[in-house]
Parts: sequence; structure tokens; C-alpha cells
Amino acid sequence: MRKIALFISALLMVFAFSSCSKTSPSDVANDYYSALKKGDFEKALTYTNTTNSEEIQQSVKKMQSVGLNVSDYEIVKEEIAEDGNSATVEVKYTFTSAFNENPEEKTEKLNLVKEDKKWVISAE
Repeated sequence: MRKIALFISALLMVFAFSSCSKTSPSDVANDYYSALKKGDFEKALTYTNTTNSEEIQQSVKKMQSVGLNVSDYEIVKEEIAEDGNSATVEVKYTFTSAFNENPEEKTEKLNLVKEDKKWVISAE
């Protein structure tokens, strides 16, 4: 009886930890902007998809080349499609650049898709 209870407890812990490891589209957007805020553009690229990453890579490299400095950001809204395979996350962020040291605020919608059961930022 004790072995059965121990087995069930272990099984419940596995399910609990596996459910905690799932990330939402907002979590991915948060990690992406956190990397941008730290100036870690290479890390930011790890949150993008591999299918059409060329366009996103060019965008991130452009941000890097103009000296983009994200000083603050906020996840405004998350919408997941009915099929659960795509989502949109609206992010408001404050930034400066090499061309303008005055902080500017911008709102952007990130498109995300599921790739290998994980949410990633997509150019589409």
C-alpha cells in the first residue's frame, strides 16, 4: 500500500512539474523583451522561430545596429487563437536609440506560433 501511495505521489509531482514548465505566449514575449532590455540580442533571437527567422534576424540586427536600448516594457494583451497554435501578444515598450536619446514609447504586436510544442515569435 505504501509503495502505491509513493508511486502516485511521484506521478503527481511529474505532472505538476511538467505543467509548470509550459510557457505562455506572454512568457515568451516577456523573455524576448527582457533580453532586448539587457542588450542581449543573440538571446532575443532564441525566442524566434526557425522557419522564417531570416526576417526576424534582420529586424533584431537592425535594432542592434541603431543602438536600440529598451528601458522598460509591459505586456498589454495576449490573444490565443481557437486552434491553440498561434497567438498575438501586444507589448508597450520605451526605448532610446543612437539617433534619439529622448525616450520614445511604442506599442507592438508580436505574432507567435507553436513550434515543436513551444511558443516562438514569428514574422507572420
